[in-house]
Amino acid sequence: MSLSVSAWLQHKIDEYQFSVRDLTVDFYMSQAKLNRDDCTIQQLRQFNDTCLDMAEICQLNGDDQSYLHALGKLHHRLVQEMGNSDREQLFRIQAYQLARLSLTRLCHQLALSGEWDKATELQSDFVRHAGWIF
Repeated sequence: MSLSVSAWLQHKIDEYQFSVRDLTVDFYMSQAKLNRDDCTIQQLRQFNDTCLDMAEICQLNGDDQSYLHALGKLHHRLVQEMGNSDREQLFRIQAYQLARLSLTRLCHQLALSGEWDKATELQSDFVRHAGWIF
């Protein structure tokens, strides 16, 4: 028996919501590790990967607002870690490298939606914060 279009669509929406919910749990778990003083570079990368996974699921499902939100949370935290003087230099440099990549994705999406001012503001903010680690 084949599903009606409405039932198929509802099933896809439910799948998406469950995926986002599961990734949200993963996000908060990896963020909790990042909040610890003894956080490792591997845990920073895991946080980055979790956020990118969430962003990708949102993008694949056409949820541009959630895509921007996930990337924004990632980028904001990476910039915060770049300037965290309690972290080792190597950790801060890794945060810098990952933040450059998240900034690229954010600016690309903002450019697609015509939000040039926001992209320019993010770039200026990044340059200002990047100077602190070098």
